[in-house]
Amino acid sequence: MAQSKYSRPCPAPTAVPRSTERLHLSRLAAALTGYGVWARIIEDTAPFLRVSNPDSDCAIEDVACERRTRDHAFIASSGVYMGNSDSISLTAKKIAWLVGTIDR
Repeated sequence: MAQSKYSRPCPAPTAVPRSTERLHLSRLAAALTGYGVWARIIEDTAPFLRVSNPDSDCAIEDVACERRTRDHAFIASSGVYMGNSDSISLTAKKIAWLVGTIDR
């Protein structure tokens, strides 16, 4: 079968560079370990942190890290602001509450 002169091969996927956002997500993941959640960085176009409660099949939250003027913001999958890179421990506590591993 002849290839059309207009078709192009698919570009090879590019590796996700080590970014400042990934660094902040790693710090957040480390802070979350004390709350008994599972947290892992998912490498996508933009890395994000997948946080889940190991005691629940549906308590899963994806947290993105967005660059701001002075810091980085952590945003839940619903678009809710959870905290910033200057308040990692408070942000971890909010996310642990969100997935149900702690009470208020």
